[in-house]
Amino acid sequence: MIRTLLALTVLTTPAPAAQDLQWAACPGDTKSALQCADLPVAVAPGSDGKLTLKVARLPATGEKQGTVMINFGGPQGDQIAIMRSVPQIFAKIRRSMDVVTWDPRGYPGLGEPVLQCDWSPLRTPAFPDDQAGLDRLAAANKTRGDRCRSTDPELFDHMDSASDARDAEAIRRALGEDTMNFIGTSYGGTIAQAYARQFPERVRTMYVDGTGNHSTRSWERELTAIARDHERLMDRFFAWAPKGTERRWRELVARADREPIPAPKVKARYDGTQLRSLAVQKGKRGPAEWDALLAAIKAAEGGDASGFAPRGRDPYPGLTGGGVKECLDFPRPDSQRKLARTVKRLRKVAPSMGAAFPLAWHAPLTCAGWPAPVANPPSPLPGKLPPMLGAGTWLDYSPTSRVVEQVKGSRMIKFDGPGHNLFAAMANACVIDHVSAYVTTRKLPPRNTECA
Repeated sequence: MIRTLLALTVLTTPAPAAQDLQWAACPGDTKSALQCADLPVAVAPGSDGKLTLKVARLPATGEKQGTVMINFGGPQGDQIAIMRSVPQIFAKIRRSMDVVTWDPRGYPGLGEPVLQCDWSPLRTPAFPDDQAGLDRLAAANKTRGDRCRSTDPELFDHMDSASDARDAEAIRRALGEDTMNFIGTSYGGTIAQAYARQFPERVRTMYVDGTGNHSTRSWERELTAIARDHERLMDRFFAWAPKGTERRWRELVARADREPIPAPKVKARYDGTQLRSLAVQKGKRGPAEWDALLAAIKAAEGGDASGFAPRGRDPYPGLTGGGVKECLDFPRPDSQRKLARTVKRLRKVAPSMGAAFPLAWHAPLTCAGWPAPVANPPSPLPGKLPPMLGAGTWLDYSPTSRVVEQVKGSRMIKFDGPGHNLFAAMANACVIDHVSAYVTTRKLPPRNTECA
């Protein structure tokens, strides 16, 4: 009876005003400046189902004139813990603004409920040779997804970034802000794009950093662009390496496609796609890893590909998170024939890298057969948005710019080097200065701005 009365109270209570958020020390945290509050939100528009977001803020250190909202990416992950670990990057913003984040719905963190899923790293399967192979993958994915979905089917079906964006809008209303400043880094940029599509009139400023372009009209065209982005990254390595390395590399992956090359030190065997994926993981770290990559190529030519093994327990490529959000945000293959055509095209436009990147390989193969439909497919940004700001490293600059350049008057900051997530993970001082000025005053940096 008590639970029923509480549920009815939540359902009939208007959205809280700013003063109704009860800020207190975050759970398990008595030392930092971070404050937390609970906010009930609907699982889906028009749904009776509710979940509780844990919202956190770093209060303004001066006179408050607004709020900046941030999602650091993942897509899963304890956002509140991340913000607690990097308060210094917000020092200039906090002179006049609160900084707010929240633990995303359904994932392990401080919000409730949490889906009971396998959040451990998921190995990327090999591309199937025929439709029967894709069907087997789809059946395995459905079984895995069904176990997770059984926790809370409605929540599972609404784990997409558009639902996260609606949660962000509920936070804005609860804070009493007319408009919002949104920082989205890495996968947080996908949530930012979803927010911009649904609530363009509520965007004051929007900064995206190291994000993918989820705002394309053609996903196949975007996959081609991503393949070329990765090819350019490897071209940097080949320009540094001894003459003939590019030819040797292509011969090596072609050989591995015919017969996987043993990696005895990690008890693995790598085909050409796996070698490509593992190579880009080393290559994107820049010159500090290029000697090791060159040595790995030479050893693999001799029959031992152990030098490509990633750090960690699993020697094969994979990603964490189980696809609970990604499978609702991105297209899936409906036939092996279509998937094979895409792979063939990407290998033609990017001979060194092919389709060995997550959105062309991991996502399609781990999301086929998913027990919930794609809820938030890629689509363009609306025309009426204020100018955006973006930034990116070697591999991140182009996809981020494909987002930002859709909005007239926007700017990009270029970083001529390796890495990912300049604002938060890399804490680049130059980028932080530009972002701080932009979200507080709307001042954009000049065109062709570069940060070292």
